Amino acid sequence: MKKRLTWLMAAVLLLLLTACGSPQAQNGKMTVVATLDFYGEVAQAVGGKHVRVVSVIDDPAIDPHDYEPTTAVAKEVAGAKLILANGLGYDSWMDRVVAGGDKTADYLKVGEQLLKKKDGANEHLWYDPTTMPKLANALAARFAKLDPTHASDYAANAKAYLKKLAPLTALVARLKTQLSGQAAAQSEPVFGYSLDALGIREVAGHFAKAIEDGTDPSPQDVEGLQRAFAQHRVAFFVINTQADNRVVDEATASAKKAGVPVLKVTETLPAGKTYISWMMSQYDALADLKLP
Repeated sequence: MKKRLTWLMAAVLLLLLTACGSPQAQNGKMTVVATLDFYGEVAQAVGGKHVRVVSVIDDPAIDPHDYEPTTAVAKEVAGAKLILANGLGYDSWMDRVVAGGDKTADYLKVGEQLLKKKDGANEHLWYDPTTMPKLANALAARFAKLDPTHASDYAANAKAYLKKLAPLTALVARLKTQLSGQAAAQSEPVFGYSLDALGIREVAGHFAKAIEDGTDPSPQDVEGLQRAFAQHRVAFFVINTQADNRVVDEATASAKKAGVPVLKVTETLPAGKTYISWMMSQYDALADLKLP
């Protein structure tokens, strides 16, 4: 297991590395550091052969909230031209590392800067089908500013990536025509932006928020969710399979007992999948549910 440093130690190391003049390119390529692998995937697609992308969290078993940066991460950030984070507190450890390093690096936080979200907004931005297209175009513009010589390449790469996203966009549109106006419940608000995109109303939001915050839902919230299942006021129940929680397990059992279909999703990118194949598989699973 790699030895982990506290954020303060990593930030001090980052400052020392920057002071020593860490290079901001390797083999002529710009280094891009992304906190999350699916954002790194977009950066690589848009940057192409002109960038070297380092995704800090590329293991589905790692919780981005609890992650502590390593010496290797501090070194990569010190040499980066662009740093890419989710923001909204989801990967705030990167804020602390960046604060101790080279202020000239371009730092893009998807939530605050790109999507103009405020503190307290749902952090799971990658479940919004519009996020990755916006990010691809934003990265093309930023790469072009950092490296004007290859601006046309970045624009072409972004266009090609958007084309790859087209089947996902079409699937979401098709599901929206089928599901808009229905209601669903979640174990936690991971799938929230997708529900919004599909025109699906969320029920028992207090239950989901409590689970996300690591607290027990109130007895009233639990009972309200169970009544929603029993009275068939929700079309399906969404659970994050990466979260092990007794209350969620009991709620899932209640849903199944009432004949409410369960949609399984994950918060982080599963091993062996791309962002597009990951999202497609989950929307396909939703399309396959036997809904009322």
